[in-house]
Amino acid sequence: MPRTLPLAPSQQMMWEFMTALDPARPGDARLVVVEFRRLRGTLRVDVLRQAAQDVVDRHDALRMRFDRIGADPAVTILPHVDSPLEYVDLTGRPPAEQRARVEQIAYAHRNVAFDPGRAPLWRAALVRLSATEHVLALCFFHMVSDGWSCRVFVEDLCHAYAARLGAADPQPPLGVDFAGLAALQEAELAGGGIDAATRAGWWGERLRPVEPYQLFPAPTPGPDVALSAEVATRFAFPPAVTAALRPAARAQRTSPYVLLLAAYLVLLSKRAGRRRVVLGTTTLGRESPLSRRLIGQFTNNVYLPATVDPDAPMRAVVAAAHASLAEAIDHAAEFHRVARAVRPDFPRVRPWPDNHLFDAWFQSAASASPVLTCPGLRVEPLDVTARPAPGTPPPVLAADVPPDSLPVWVKRGSPIVVVDDDRAGGVVIRNRGVFGDDLVRGLIDDYVAVVSALVADPDLPPARLRLPDGACFLDHATG
Repeated sequence: MPRTLPLAPSQQMMWEFMTALDPARPGDARLVVVEFRRLRGTLRVDVLRQAAQDVVDRHDALRMRFDRIGADPAVTILPHVDSPLEYVDLTGRPPAEQRARVEQIAYAHRNVAFDPGRAPLWRAALVRLSATEHVLALCFFHMVSDGWSCRVFVEDLCHAYAARLGAADPQPPLGVDFAGLAALQEAELAGGGIDAATRAGWWGERLRPVEPYQLFPAPTPGPDVALSAEVATRFAFPPAVTAALRPAARAQRTSPYVLLLAAYLVLLSKRAGRRRVVLGTTTLGRESPLSRRLIGQFTNNVYLPATVDPDAPMRAVVAAAHASLAEAIDHAAEFHRVARAVRPDFPRVRPWPDNHLFDAWFQSAASASPVLTCPGLRVEPLDVTARPAPGTPPPVLAADVPPDSLPVWVKRGSPIVVVDDDRAGGVVIRNRGVFGDDLVRGLIDDYVAVVSALVADPDLPPARLRLPDGACFLDHATG
């Protein structure tokens, strides 16, 4: 029989954010995770269909639906859900036409809203390009999956495919259902021995008072602005800076990621004229071997407040960022507890999303997914650009959004920095309809300059740091 349950701890933040974007239709948020794979070799499509169903049967999250929409929803795990794998045959089409069709499928996967009340809350397409080449496109509603889960899905699919062909033993049962997943998350949050009340109190002390909401300058979007039209602008550090990054981090007894995060803190503090800056970032949220084998939303957002003294050496900011990240991970807590600690009237003002808690977002790209092998197949990671078919209307216009939700959409579209796993560069992602190209170019130029200076001379204070000439991209009053 179906089982109706409350949200798991790591789903709370995501659901609060979705309902803040549209309380009546959280699925319109288009918060999804995607995965694309190229399959080279001889593929048994019928067997892959069966293997996909095996994966659905194995993981509760792939059979989830929402029975109640609102501040505190109820989820149901259905005993059976058919795999949604769609088959698209493009054999014999010109390569340019094949590429365009795959890009259109990717766009549709990302931009067609999910109905939380209908399972499955994920999509899949198998595109045949030739007898020996296929593309597998996967898209998951973020409430049922995170980035790591995409990797789990593909690995389990390959295993089930091999087992169906008699080349491997079927995987043993996971031994944990959705209720057990929630209990596992609660246990992992308490793994450091710090009780829940202490964790919540720590966040209250660190994050109060909540600062002004919008750090980056943004006009009020006109009614025809596409609010979900995210674009990514790539940047790279000079080769000499990349070569010196790891030695510089070792010299300061931290990681390259923390050094890059500290550089972003320096940049925002200097440009905004604020000594205190709070960065949001995320953790994998999977501490145990069992949790790394499960499909589900596990990631935990943490918030890193840091004070940047303009007259102290930048190495002090690195040390503060290192300590802040370590303490935040040690005190990771359910979002509802954090929100109540920071905003005691949280139950009354909901939906109140976590982007109230940070000035800007900074994170690492996921580690590269491995190349896998199945009988007769090589399964490779694939980058696919999502492009709409000509004439496709924007999925979300400002006119379609409840007025009270518009500031949350604008904050969602603020520039975020995602550094590559190899730390040689990254991307800035933002909504181009709200945040212009000039702002992003200035942000990238500034960031590369700060990273270069920090690597070369960590004793340089921010007050003496020279940023590229040009108008300040944060030239507005934020408090």
